[in-house]
Amino acid sequence: MSFVFNKDPQITEYMIETEKLEEGEKVTFACIADLHECSFGSGNERLFKALDSISPDAILIPGDLIEASPKADPGDTMEFLFKLHEKYEDIFYSPGNHERKLFERIKYTKQMMRLQRGLEKAKVPLMRNTFSEKGKVRIYSLDLNHDYYRRIIKRTVPDGMIRCLLGEKNERTFNIMLAHDPDHFPEYVKWEPDLILSGHVHGGLIRLPKIGGLISPAYRFFPKYDCGVYEKNGVKMIVSRGAGSHTFNIRINNPPEILKIIVVGK
Repeated sequence: MSFVFNKDPQITEYMIETEKLEEGEKVTFACIADLHECSFGSGNERLFKALDSISPDAILIPGDLIEASPKADPGDTMEFLFKLHEKYEDIFYSPGNHERKLFERIKYTKQMMRLQRGLEKAKVPLMRNTFSEKGKVRIYSLDLNHDYYRRIIKRTVPDGMIRCLLGEKNERTFNIMLAHDPDHFPEYVKWEPDLILSGHVHGGLIRLPKIGGLISPAYRFFPKYDCGVYEKNGVKMIVSRGAGSHTFNIRINNPPEILKIIVVGK
């Protein structure tokens, strides 16, 4: 077994065909999930190298860019975001459970203020139950409160709640939902996006041959949605293994990952 942490991130490529784009038209996204303030070399040079090899039209961040801890300082990560925006103008950043902690708990107030200042400097908004567009692709950010990230016991998202938060989807655009926790895939599917991008599970931390991830951040063994592509009722979800690490600072047979998503017209 290989013990891997803070190595060069692997790039996993997915191509999604759609009739909502003209034939041959394409949009390329780089997806960075669960960075958790980790750094890949001085100034994140190795992460930038990986992104440059993708040549993305836009960057997607489906949550947990930062680390929710009173001792954590998002300063270096906000500097990374600032430099990222200088290179790639279109960045779509959606919250994960760590951002939600900053919103909801008083003990993280100072860290929340530092995050806000960093986002203002980087000129990158944190999307919360809203959408933005890149050509004929619409990117929605689903921001569920922290109750839906409970450990051990999963809390189901009620019917109609996602539609209440996001409104009706645009039928003419290719709709990507950034939804941090893949455990709610059956609930996401009811809103019928074209593609869901998630992270959160870190590939199950330890990946076992022929079995998959061992444990999720919710302390559930052998998580159902640990990484890769899942499909239900014609809706695809791609789960990233994530780029960083946090409480359990270990990745075994589970190298850091960046997704290359190519949406192409057919």
